[in-house]
Amino acid sequence: MPAKTTTYTTVKGLNRALARLPKEASAELRTAAKAIASEIAQEATARAKTVGGVAKFVTVRAYRDRVPTIRMGSTAKLPTSGEGWTHSRDGARQTIGDVIWGAEFGGQARDVTQQFMPHLGRTGYFMWPTVRDRSDWMQDRYSEALLKALEDTK
Repeated sequence: MPAKTTTYTTVKGLNRALARLPKEASAELRTAAKAIASEIAQEATARAKTVGGVAKFVTVRAYRDRVPTIRMGSTAKLPTSGEGWTHSRDGARQTIGDVIWGAEFGGQARDVTQQFMPHLGRTGYFMWPTVRDRSDWMQDRYSEALLKALEDTK
């Protein structure tokens, strides 16, 4: 009798299945997923630095999870100005996390978004272009890691 296979068509279904993995397989998958996410985070951070302006202050970090997970932002204080940019909002409590989406997708449509590059719609400047450019690589690496983790459970 052939082994039962299940196909998951949603992230929720995949997460439910991954939650049922044995502890060792889950740990192995988390390690592999973080390694994949780390490469994407490093490349996105490098791209952000080349974009310049506010983007060079944004942090992109990999987190340990069953799937490759990156987070962007920071609670660090927003510098008042930098090479080729200033921001128009006043206040000492502004953080880099307050401007991450403007740094990624641009602005300049309103007076309060002049410190960002021109708006690019959904294209983005550093994180999303990196994710799109490396999507095939991520899928291949994650598939290999998932198969390896499942093989180890047999």
